[in-house]
Amino acid sequence: MPKVSTAYRSERRDQILDAAVRCFAATGFHATGMADVVRESGLSAGSVYRYFRSKDDLIGSIIDRLLDRLQAQLTEASARVETLPEMLERSISIAEQTFSGERSDYARLLPQVWTEALRNPVVAERVRGAYARIFDRLEELVLRLKALETLPGGLDPRGAAHVLLAILQGYMLQRLIVATDVDPGSYVRAARVLLDGAEPRDAHDTQ
Repeated sequence: MPKVSTAYRSERRDQILDAAVRCFAATGFHATGMADVVRESGLSAGSVYRYFRSKDDLIGSIIDRLLDRLQAQLTEASARVETLPEMLERSISIAEQTFSGERSDYARLLPQVWTEALRNPVVAERVRGAYARIFDRLEELVLRLKALETLPGGLDPRGAAHVLLAILQGYMLQRLIVATDVDPGSYVRAARVLLDGAEPRDAHDTQ
């Protein structure tokens, strides 16, 4: 019997995760069963359970993928900015990207992830671990900006990281619920004024 390659295993795992994301985004974590994921994936039940032992295992893997991608995007963005308002603009741009195409299913899962973390200790642990890595990256950004003297010396880096993430999460939650009422350009400009009193820029500057 030929050996199954690492690439093949990775493809099958991604195939199952993508199917689970579509199912969870459409009907929610609790209304979706493993049978739904098996059917959506087009694979056999045995194949699915070979990669994921349970629905909780699937949910945890989706959380890891979702938040690890966010961390990678924020890390890349933070390496290119020199002020906190610039980072804010990049963050909202990242948020907007999640609402396009297939990524929109992941955006719709975010509120479910937060809710699931409140009731499921296993999920909560994975969420805390993922967000801890995000906070670390944002804290490193604040420390770098302080060294560049673009931030007040007395600003607490961890506190600033929490505020940055709160602004990003708040935008995404409003975007999911309020939809067309949330304009990324006006959101960024208002947040810039609240953060540092900067004069609002032209609308095209945040596009």
